[in-house]
Amino acid sequence: MERKLIEDVLPVDVISRDAGIEMSFKPTPSYLARCRELGLPHPGRKFFDPKIRSLLPWLARRSRAVARALNLAAILPAATPPDLYLRMLGFSKEQLPALVAAGYPPLLSYARPEVDPSLLESVVIMDPMAGGGTIPLEAAILGARTIAGDYNPVAFLILRATVEWPARYGPDLYRRVREEARALIAFAREALAPYYGGEDRGYLILRQALSDSGPIPLVSSVILGRGIALQLNGGRPRLAPASVRGPTRRDLIEPWIQQHRAMMQGNPDLLITHRVVAVQERGGFRPAREEDQELLRRALEANMASLPLLPDTDLPEDNRIFRKIRALGSYRYLFNPRQALAMGRLIRYVRERVRALAREDPEFGAAVATYLAFGLCRLADFNSILTSWNERQGTIRDALGSYYKFRELRLEGVYAEAVVPYRTLEWIFEPDAERETAGGICPVLKELTRSLRGDLGGRIQIFMMDALQLSRHFRRLADVINVDPPYFDVHGYSDFSEFFWPILQTTLEEALPVLFGGRVLLDWSPAMRTAPRQHEVIGRMGREDEEFEGRLAQALQEMREALKDDGLLVLWFSHRELKAWQAVARALHRSRFTVVNVIPLVSEHPTRSVTRGGRGGIHRVLVVVARKAEFAPVVDIDTLRERFLAQLQKARLFPHERIDPAEMETLASALEILFREA
Repeated sequence: MERKLIEDVLPVDVISRDAGIEMSFKPTPSYLARCRELGLPHPGRKFFDPKIRSLLPWLARRSRAVARALNLAAILPAATPPDLYLRMLGFSKEQLPALVAAGYPPLLSYARPEVDPSLLESVVIMDPMAGGGTIPLEAAILGARTIAGDYNPVAFLILRATVEWPARYGPDLYRRVREEARALIAFAREALAPYYGGEDRGYLILRQALSDSGPIPLVSSVILGRGIALQLNGGRPRLAPASVRGPTRRDLIEPWIQQHRAMMQGNPDLLITHRVVAVQERGGFRPAREEDQELLRRALEANMASLPLLPDTDLPEDNRIFRKIRALGSYRYLFNPRQALAMGRLIRYVRERVRALAREDPEFGAAVATYLAFGLCRLADFNSILTSWNERQGTIRDALGSYYKFRELRLEGVYAEAVVPYRTLEWIFEPDAERETAGGICPVLKELTRSLRGDLGGRIQIFMMDALQLSRHFRRLADVINVDPPYFDVHGYSDFSEFFWPILQTTLEEALPVLFGGRVLLDWSPAMRTAPRQHEVIGRMGREDEEFEGRLAQALQEMREALKDDGLLVLWFSHRELKAWQAVARALHRSRFTVVNVIPLVSEHPTRSVTRGGRGGIHRVLVVVARKAEFAPVVDIDTLRERFLAQLQKARLFPHERIDPAEMETLASALEILFREA
């Protein structure tokens, strides 16, 4: 049985440095630093950098550099020289200068692999928990036969949009989505302009609960930015020097919710529960005027005249992230009157485009419409009553920002509202972006169609699949299973997805049979209002150890059945709690895998938490390489340990990083647990 490069030593320093830069949140300084490190001239501070995460937010997106490196290393023989391996990844003295000269950052994710296509022609790389699609995307870019799926319907659509459709339809897909996005933006300006100020950049809206003595603000002040605050105690709001942000009156949240619902159901007298207090303009903020509140009232009247087409889905009782706002009852009440008007009219517009596109070509039309629906999901994220104001950056903090911080959605005393027709949709889609992007869907799609070689002969297969039932559909076919499973108790993927699923289901209703038909390998239907939960490989609060371990062991046993006898399992994992590592090690042992290598790599940004509750996380991921126990070679544990510790010192975010000793200790302990248990 031929040993593979991934069972030996990888250039973790180069891969980790690339990954750390790729995952940074403010990347320009990192890109410039990397150019200096590599001796690359750069034309300026602007880079064309369309990240795949801009298609739609999804949890736990991973580095493309790491995914590509692991996919290729699992195929190449162990004797492959490091310099040849890096060249095959695209890290070469020819490619990197050419990338920077063309305006790209010097990252592997934008380089083309230099791999002989015959090397991967018959190789099958599988990811049954593919989430946002990083691993299968890089497998497809390498040219391998790619099988991927996820248990979640939103992730399934993200996978098709990230990997399958750009490969199948190529530049025609990008051109058509750009054309449809332009038309959508034009429609929004015509239909929604009467409800927004033409020069406005955003609104801050105060929640007020109505009492017998009048409206009671839920907060007394809000910080607008450095050095300035909005004071809201009685009378007109006024700008004042910044002080401590006023706490939210949480005792008033419940009555406010009831009054908000009554207002949205047709009581215009309760519009006072939403009071525009500040308007963001080009030069900063100004206190709101009566005409600003009048625009909101005009939207409420339009809603009452014609009920907006919004999802009427109940907020699920077993969804943990909705627990603080469950009194809202229905998804339709996540919006104020103007937000509801905007979302409703845009949903109706896209539904009509779904019908028209389906008449031309059902499958291509469904693909195009899905990107439009993704745009509406992103709009809802920045255009609901769940948003807040980020005074540090001077921007709206999206609804899911609350999830990332608290693992639940919350209502604060003040929320921020985007200006849909003039600014937000243009930013979401960026149909005319060429050499610069702030995160639009169209530039990402353009880049994906450039990177993928095409799906001739069905080399890319995407399914909605249950990792606990893989063997029903896949047996002895994968050369590599490269998988980044859920991290113990960190995220509830079904809970998170149910912020987006109602919009996707409503908007794409007529296309759902085409989008999901023949692709759902579990007992679930796209007509269902909630995402499947029963077989999620996570640990819910209270039973994390046994629940996660049992489900992961079952999933790994199913992956074992899907692997060829000489196949490799490549499993990513990161967690600060050693009990999580014990669960992983025991699951590997129970599913009869033998660990043959453990590789430390950077895959997390230092500002990101990978542990529930906001505690500092691990910035490195351990890649566990395993074979079926009966086919695994004998491994010298001492040699492997020595190699791991040496590589851990090289897996740095930046050249002079001092790795946290606590993190070093945790990862070294995790290695010992993997040896002992698995």
